Amino acid sequence: MYEISRAGAGKLRLCLTIALLLVGAASQAATINNLYNTGVNNLSMALAANVVDPHYVITVSPSGPLPAKTVTDTAFPFPPWVANNANSRWIGPDASSQGPAGTYRYRTQFTVPANAILSTVNVTGLWGTDDNSLNIFINGNPTGNVSGGFTTLVPFTVNSGFVFGTNNLVFRLNNAGGPTGLRVDKIVGTYQIVPEPIAGALVCVGLISGGCLHRRGRRC
Repeated sequence: MYEISRAGAGKLRLCLTIALLLVGAASQAATINNLYNTGVNNLSMALAANVVDPHYVITVSPSGPLPAKTVTDTAFPFPPWVANNANSRWIGPDASSQGPAGTYRYRTQFTVPANAILSTVNVTGLWGTDDNSLNIFINGNPTGNVSGGFTTLVPFTVNSGFVFGTNNLVFRLNNAGGPTGLRVDKIVGTYQIVPEPIAGALVCVGLISGGCLHRRGRRC
């Protein structure tokens, strides 16, 4: 019959304690590095008007899939659309923002690495739409976020539904006719990772527990 000696049990408890402390202390915050606001380049600098957005695409519209373009902001609908800034711009089906009535879906993609703790992934930002928003979806799952329209940008949060590798974040809105567009600002994604020392601690637990198993009458 196998058992763990008193000394071996003490070593095992010590190693388990170290492992748990490492798990609690060594988790590190990281940032998703390929999430972008609307209307910016790969350096997150605002694009000029009438430029195809490299990070967002209109996957569904009454006219079919379309590239999303930065909207000219020197005339209507500016105002009443909230003004562009150096960090983001409005995008739409064309530079004039005009589009037929119907549903539009704007998709952006980003990567969650394999070393992320999936349950800790979180994406936040601000968004506005013209006309009414229909939701934000992550990998096909609705998140319950509703925009504040086109005169203000309101916060959104996505904290579940992520997968390792490529993720699809889709902003859905409806256009009743006339101007239509999407604005996303201050978007950021974060997650926690558990670094290599944890693996070492778990190996320690395995070695000690294995080494301390013995037949009755033998010492560890």
